[in-house]
Amino acid sequence: MTETSAVNVKWTSRFEYIVALLGYSIGLPEFWRVPYLTFRNGGGPFIIAYILLMLVCGLPLYFLELALSQYSGKGPWKFWDICPLLRGIGIAIAVFNGISSINTAIMEAWAFEYFVNSFKAVLPWTNCDNDWNTPACYKEGSHDIAGNVSLYDNNRNLSMVNLTYSLTAIFKQNETIQHPVDSVNEFWLYRILKISDGIGFLGSISVLFVVYLFVIRLIAAITIVKSVESMGKVLYITALLPLVLVIVIWIRALTLPGAATGMLYFVSADFGRFADPQLWIEASFQTFITLGPGWGGLMMIGAHNKFHTNCFQSAVISTAATLTFGLLNGLVVFSVLGVMSEEIGVPIKDVMTSGGFSIGFIAYPKALSYFPLPQLWCGIFYLIILLPGLDAMAILTEPFLMICEELFPKFLNNRRIPLLTVVSVVMFLLGLPHATQAGVYIFLLIDWYTGTWSVMLICIAECVVFAWVYGTHRIDRDVRLMLKRPLPTIVRISTAFIMPFFLTCLLVISVFTYKPPSFGEYNYPVYAQTLGWCFTFSSVLPAICYCVWVTTKAEGTLGERIKHLARRSSKWIPADEKAGDIYRDSERSAEYTWKQLFWFNLTGRGGIVIKECTDSVPML
Repeated sequence: MTETSAVNVKWTSRFEYIVALLGYSIGLPEFWRVPYLTFRNGGGPFIIAYILLMLVCGLPLYFLELALSQYSGKGPWKFWDICPLLRGIGIAIAVFNGISSINTAIMEAWAFEYFVNSFKAVLPWTNCDNDWNTPACYKEGSHDIAGNVSLYDNNRNLSMVNLTYSLTAIFKQNETIQHPVDSVNEFWLYRILKISDGIGFLGSISVLFVVYLFVIRLIAAITIVKSVESMGKVLYITALLPLVLVIVIWIRALTLPGAATGMLYFVSADFGRFADPQLWIEASFQTFITLGPGWGGLMMIGAHNKFHTNCFQSAVISTAATLTFGLLNGLVVFSVLGVMSEEIGVPIKDVMTSGGFSIGFIAYPKALSYFPLPQLWCGIFYLIILLPGLDAMAILTEPFLMICEELFPKFLNNRRIPLLTVVSVVMFLLGLPHATQAGVYIFLLIDWYTGTWSVMLICIAECVVFAWVYGTHRIDRDVRLMLKRPLPTIVRISTAFIMPFFLTCLLVISVFTYKPPSFGEYNYPVYAQTLGWCFTFSSVLPAICYCVWVTTKAEGTLGERIKHLARRSSKWIPADEKAGDIYRDSERSAEYTWKQLFWFNLTGRGGIVIKECTDSVPML
């Protein structure tokens, strides 16, 4: 295996490559974050903002990461030959990919337990007759708690808020005032989580969830044992089957009363929300969480492409499919909630009160329990959850492995299986705290602080490097060498002007409007928030430290060192040998002044003249 062994394996077909893109972008966030954020931010306005940001901000950076990694044949570490000063971003990517993979595993374990319980004769979350239930348990649709009081009051919200109790009705039993808790919520809190009093109380560890974590990690490892050669085959099932299953649930929901009302509620418009900065912040974060630029996965996928693959067309297809799936899933979620609303006579706004990942573990099992044959539909739904989660774990782990292989090519030569084994074992061990009674607190803390601000900073840095350091005039030439077409105008304008300004503004606003995480009524203590910031800086500091380190090692004045390190290295060349000759010839006229570069970024005029390539170029 040579120094470039990490990228020697190519996708066996263009279809397999597009399926990999879909598996990368269509993940768990599309199942609950998009529907809930749309609901929370006024329906139609969020949909419009989300579509706009996906096309204007998400797609351009998505395409550029794919195109430049395909052009150079380099993964998330060697990719930064384009700007060696920022090579530490590769380490940052490895850190938060590893952390996110660990976090995703426990969500998979929770979904696995729901999947197993879906096959029981009586769904355990639909009654209060289990050993984990408390005297405060009630079953939705019954008219008393412990045979005592009426449960529904039009002036009160009887659903879950932020995962825990939000019921305002209270009752007296044995002279003790208690808050009633829905049976679905009790199953989640006391059977799945066995939740403790806070993050500082780890409690006991669940042997069952340790087994689940081991099995899930093993499956993810097998998926990438041969890099994309094995991953591509698995993605046919894990990326495409969830789409079929979601449509199956939707069709079933449409046959039941209330589905249309639920879907209309989803797209209802509160246009006054356009002026709310929070709408744009959440739409922006969701765009980058969904498409995944800045995470390294696109660099990994692009590096395994053949040189002339039409990555722009693939980027458009994947972006459109991901956007469509997210909105389609919103319709599916609300059609199901509409059915539930019709069945029990509760307004939809009171049904949809749990947000984020809790929709999958509280609202969905509750809603699907109102379907005929609820075991079947719950089983299908949790299979839908499990498959994209496995995608996520595989595609988060593969860039980590690729960075290690590119960072230590001689030491890791022909050692993919030992490396994968060590990484998988370490991630499994680091994930064990999630299997304790404080696991959900740990999960939410990591989710809150990892891959948000750090990814946004990486995306801003990429825009600056691509548009103003390497230059869109060079990218235009590179795209013409690969695709026989110029750099699309929207990509050039957005990368040079729109994204740097917009993302910087959103980053500043989000920092100044920062709120610490909470779990229902539980507020994280200061030490936990400090730990959360450590997760954030654990991915930012490597990039900063590497930048300082290479600068101190370089020669010359500080300005000369930075200028030299910001310049692409001699190893930044096209992966195609014939294109390499054209690249070297064109570089003689590629040194632009700031004025020339600004003019090209703005107008697309005055690009690099390259000699015509007489060889026919197959567009894959």
